[in-house]
Amino acid sequence: MIIIVSCKNTSSTLHSTTTHLGFYHWQTNFELSSKESQFIDSLKVGRCYIKFFDVDWDFQQQQAIPHASLEVGSPLSATIQIVPTVFITNRTFKHIPTTAIKELSERIAKKILQQATNFPTHSISLIQIDCDWSLSTKAAYFSFLKALQNQLASKEIQLSTTIRLHQIKYVDKTGIPPVSKGLLMFYNMGEVSNSKTVNSILDLVVAKKYTSYLDQYPLPLDIGLPLFQWGVLFRNGKMIQLINQLQDSELADSTRFVATTPGQWTVLKDTYLNGLFLYEGDDIRLESVTKKELLSAADILRPYFSGKEFDLLFYHLDESVLTNFSVADLREVDRRFKE
Repeated sequence: MIIIVSCKNTSSTLHSTTTHLGFYHWQTNFELSSKESQFIDSLKVGRCYIKFFDVDWDFQQQQAIPHASLEVGSPLSATIQIVPTVFITNRTFKHIPTTAIKELSERIAKKILQQATNFPTHSISLIQIDCDWSLSTKAAYFSFLKALQNQLASKEIQLSTTIRLHQIKYVDKTGIPPVSKGLLMFYNMGEVSNSKTVNSILDLVVAKKYTSYLDQYPLPLDIGLPLFQWGVLFRNGKMIQLINQLQDSELADSTRFVATTPGQWTVLKDTYLNGLFLYEGDDIRLESVTKKELLSAADILRPYFSGKEFDLLFYHLDESVLTNFSVADLREVDRRFKE
């Protein structure tokens, strides 16, 4: 069921702010746990943006290849709107020949619609493409979006794409994607590979350098906010990899790890962590998001979305991600947009 909550303004010339709460689902297996279902039911979620598959460039085959296709293990209420989402790497558009773009759009449209049959009680009215395009790939990516929209037009399916903060500020260079609307990714805004970064997931100081440009952006926007956390592993000052959903409790063994500064640990001896081999001297930066930071993010964004109707999405629907938040926390974030 889609619940629309509104706040009446004293002035009849003003419109109330309307949010449609939803989640991203980013795992390859759609099998909801009782906790995940509880969040959906308690929040009366009306949208679920489900990653159907990834697309990356295969250098051996010299073509774009789908990966990590979704497997559906449990049903989803027909009252919840499904938005199929596809992640495409930027390097796909660096290497794809112009003559192959239309064929790629046809293959992706066909695969999305085939996978949508795994949700037989749902109709599809919106599809989202997630790609962090660059100046060098803009022309190819926008051409792909136009071709894909043409594939979907006869089925009355609209197209959305993710938008990063830098693509808002530098819109004259990055361009406006040819889609019906965008999803503002209000996360992953810092340099994760920089050892001096404190929190690349949600840096509100950095965000404020970009948000003033939101009023000038011509596309209607939805909002995505982060719930996840991770550890960033450094070796000799160079980022090695991310350790998803790493908790500080997993670094509590003082014989293996020592806290050097808030949010930073050093490995004291060769050891394993979550199946990953660590070397003595490796450094780990733990990045996370608090309820207070989510509320502050809502405060920053609220003036630019006041009086509008938009999807408010949380990334992402996973029991381990939801551990640090309650239903009441997310309700409060939603309410903050309507104050």
